[in-house]
Amino acid sequence: MTQDWGDMMDESEYGYPAPQELIEGDMKKIISYEERDDKIVKVTRFYKITKIKVPRSVAERKKWAKFGDSGNDPPGLNPATTQIGDEVFLTLASKKDQDENKEEDITTQMNKLKSSGQGIVVCRICKGSHWTKECPYKDTLGAALDVRQEETANNKPPTRAPGSYVPPSVRKDQDNNNNRQRDDNPTIRVSNLAEETSEKDLSELFKPFGPVSRIYLAKDKNTGISKGFAYVTYSRRESAKQALQYLHRFRYGHLILQVEWAKPSGSG
Repeated sequence: MTQDWGDMMDESEYGYPAPQELIEGDMKKIISYEERDDKIVKVTRFYKITKIKVPRSVAERKKWAKFGDSGNDPPGLNPATTQIGDEVFLTLASKKDQDENKEEDITTQMNKLKSSGQGIVVCRICKGSHWTKECPYKDTLGAALDVRQEETANNKPPTRAPGSYVPPSVRKDQDNNNNRQRDDNPTIRVSNLAEETSEKDLSELFKPFGPVSRIYLAKDKNTGISKGFAYVTYSRRESAKQALQYLHRFRYGHLILQVEWAKPSGSG
């Protein structure tokens, strides 16, 4: 049914009746009038009423008094002042799921190392999968100088201005405190290392399992050659457990690593 504007001017402020809302059981009927092709048409919409449980805080917010342009609106949403966006569902991952994903990543990395057949030994001269001592280019003057400069830069202690603050960790008179701190932190002992092993090699081997706070590689004082064992300290005990689990009896170069928990200082 259509009506002319002239016949409806006296019925409402806008020239046509205001929307009506009727509730019949679990159905809600809304009757409104719209302008289409310069004519006023009657539009009837039906909505099914459903009840859902919401948190108490949400139910309390629904009782708040409306304000502003919606101050005189009835309960519910007013399309003229409210815009409904797409629903966003938030899925929170539990700590168990995160641990499983981390374990899968570590397993994938270790499988790649095992499939390569050479571990992650990288030559510092040609970047090949062999020890620097076995590199065919080690006798070249330029390569030898580059390796020597790299070792000097890694072993050079940081320069400090006179009178500057020296952290306790580097003071010579704090050895006892350092030993006590090492005992409290999760430290593992790795043995059966090749003579060519360096701190950088150990760092690349153990860092995939978690943040490493300290690496001590035992070396001969005269030759600087590795004695075959080292201590690796992690920031978290879980990281140390994973490293021990995956790297014990792991083939590294041409040797099989032995990884175990480090004994506290003074225990013999």
